[in-house]
Amino acid sequence: MILENKVVLGQVLFAGGSGFVGRTAVRWFRERHPSVRVLIGGRNLQAAGEVAQKMGAAEAVAIDLDKPHLGLGDDITVAAVVMLAPEAGLKGLIYAQDLGIPYLNINAALTESGPELAMFAHRATAAPVVLASHWMAGAATFLALNSAKGFESIQSIRLGAIVDELDPVGPAALEDMERVHGMAPPALVFEGGRRVWLSGDAAKGKFESIDGRSLDATAFSTFDTVSLHAATGSPNVRFDLVNGKSSSRRRGGEAATEIVVEIEGEADGRMKRSRRVLEFKYGTASLTGLSVVLSLASVLGLNDRDPARPGLYLPELLSDSKWFLDELRSGGAIISEDSK
Repeated sequence: MILENKVVLGQVLFAGGSGFVGRTAVRWFRERHPSVRVLIGGRNLQAAGEVAQKMGAAEAVAIDLDKPHLGLGDDITVAAVVMLAPEAGLKGLIYAQDLGIPYLNINAALTESGPELAMFAHRATAAPVVLASHWMAGAATFLALNSAKGFESIQSIRLGAIVDELDPVGPAALEDMERVHGMAPPALVFEGGRRVWLSGDAAKGKFESIDGRSLDATAFSTFDTVSLHAATGSPNVRFDLVNGKSSSRRRGGEAATEIVVEIEGEADGRMKRSRRVLEFKYGTASLTGLSVVLSLASVLGLNDRDPARPGLYLPELLSDSKWFLDELRSGGAIISEDSK
């Protein structure tokens, strides 16, 4: 991969770019980086072609997740692989490592990321590998990390998220959540500095929505939990999920996605509680797509910084939290904080 005047010489491959999240990611990327060409990769070439035609400076390619190099020929120049489709065989990761180009994946659940970690460990110097299977590809983690800056020490971080019942998240996203809930072990949280797996009644929780409702929620395993535990040292970290009516829709607005972060800790010699909320009226797919593009820009060096060197990255290791949230705001996110 070569960067010159912030223009990638090559094409960014969005594998799964014709899917629900993929279309939003490509749209955000095209809006923010109009000079960079993209490849819309999909199993259905016609569907990929329709997306490419709408976006401009794009080409549709048929990909096969079971074939080496995703079935693409050597005549196609690729500058990065963005894996937006579930990838059981890791052919996209191997393809990126073979080419020495960045790889970003949002579909490896916390409990099934071992193969990616092993593949990276065996070829650690081959390429930048970004595991971004966080909630909304990192939006919740950056919201929490920015709020944590006001604390000297943190005792607990509680995250809650609502997926509106009418939010068109797309079949792939629903399939991912069902897979994590139905096939993975119980939800991972940190309690008293120890990792704990919750199931049954122990996984039941509550959090307060943006409009003040106390909602019944269920603990959910997500990369945010381990990222925040590692980044802040908080001994207690938990993520709860609700599928219900969003605060925005109750106000008569769109079926928005919302994230709530509550932090307790010490600041200026006293205990402090911070509550920060994020609301995005365009829904989960669009917020995920925007977050993907922000991490992609960081790893490629498209945001006034050097491209990432070969290594293993999480989104919070690529971008400053304030910059990330400012970019989310520019995309339509509403973020507010209530500290006590």
